[in-house]
Amino acid sequence: MNPGFAASRLALSLALIILFSAFTLVQAEDAPSRLRLTINEDGQALLDGSPWRGVGVNFFSAFRRTLDDPEDHSYVEGFRELADYRIPFVRFMCGGFFPAEWKHYVEDKAGYFERLDRVVDAAEEAGVGLIPSVFWFYAGVPDTVGENVKEIGNPESRSAAFMRSYLQDLAERYASRSVIWAWELGNEYNLAMDLPNAMDHLPMRAPFRGTPAHRTMEDALSSDDVLSVMKLFGETMSTLDPGRPLTSGHSINRPSQYHQRIENSWKRDSTAQYCREVLRHHPHPFDLVSIHLYPAARTDGYFAQPYASYEYHLATIAAISAQAGKAVFIGEFGAGIMEKELGDEVARENFHQLLTAIEHSNVPLSALWVYDFPFQEKECNVTSTNKRAYQLKALKELNMRLQNK
Repeated sequence: MNPGFAASRLALSLALIILFSAFTLVQAEDAPSRLRLTINEDGQALLDGSPWRGVGVNFFSAFRRTLDDPEDHSYVEGFRELADYRIPFVRFMCGGFFPAEWKHYVEDKAGYFERLDRVVDAAEEAGVGLIPSVFWFYAGVPDTVGENVKEIGNPESRSAAFMRSYLQDLAERYASRSVIWAWELGNEYNLAMDLPNAMDHLPMRAPFRGTPAHRTMEDALSSDDVLSVMKLFGETMSTLDPGRPLTSGHSINRPSQYHQRIENSWKRDSTAQYCREVLRHHPHPFDLVSIHLYPAARTDGYFAQPYASYEYHLATIAAISAQAGKAVFIGEFGAGIMEKELGDEVARENFHQLLTAIEHSNVPLSALWVYDFPFQEKECNVTSTNKRAYQLKALKELNMRLQNK
């Protein structure tokens, strides 16, 4: 070999090594900056490295509206308004619900992500963080690929392959974006599992939106099915987007969750059984324990008691989560059902009771249900111009207190 050529190759190799090392160092230095929200080993939520608490909202249809109508860009003004109200983050549906929405991803991936990009960009420009709830309706993907719903628990199924593919697409586009605060699996899967009367509560049917016209027990979920899809989601996202907090999207446990799983009954759980089930359904790497808190939680017989206050609920969940090195995320809270049943004043009182309990708890993240969702105008929809505008004002005042503490 020519000595001059060998020396040139050596010099080039050394240059490439130095360049690669420098690139790797830049990546390592930049990596933390993409993660605004983190959970430390003590279960404390940190924002930009400092302990943090705040209350956001559910902007459920921020993406759904433009998925249905590409000319609908109203989410832009929505994010700006939320920023004016000091709302730090939103939880939203980041995918299809029925097959009729998922078909946009299947048939026109470029157009689908062009719309989602605009939503993410609008939130970032407004300074509002995002918690995308990826597979909101647990039957959505199986219905789209033509499988029974239980197949979401089968890692070799078409449903699992679809989920992995979609998660990879999301991570490739958004893992580098600091506007993404956390990833959520979906909405309230735990309420559908291990039901003694499962045949009476199979997933909703809407054939005109692409669901099957008929359901069977193969569409009913067990807790093992849910844990299996959580494993798929957790392993995939912690590999593709390491360090980003993960949450389940679960509601507060049913009062009989343990006994449903063990003996297929509605028998009330003890506090210890309740706590074990909460942690069982937030395994590693899920570091945000998800609950949804509504007025019924006080009267449904939790902890083998006829009545348990919001404060007791939150103190119990916060304590067991911290012991496991996890933080709590109240992914939904609100008092809309009280308004429908008992009137505006009772709902307003319950809303403030909920907000007071949240403020006095150690829960770092909470999200009001629901902002700018006209479909629920009679119950829950909160805007700056309807009769529930007081809720946005109350959230602004609370966030100002929490940030100043």
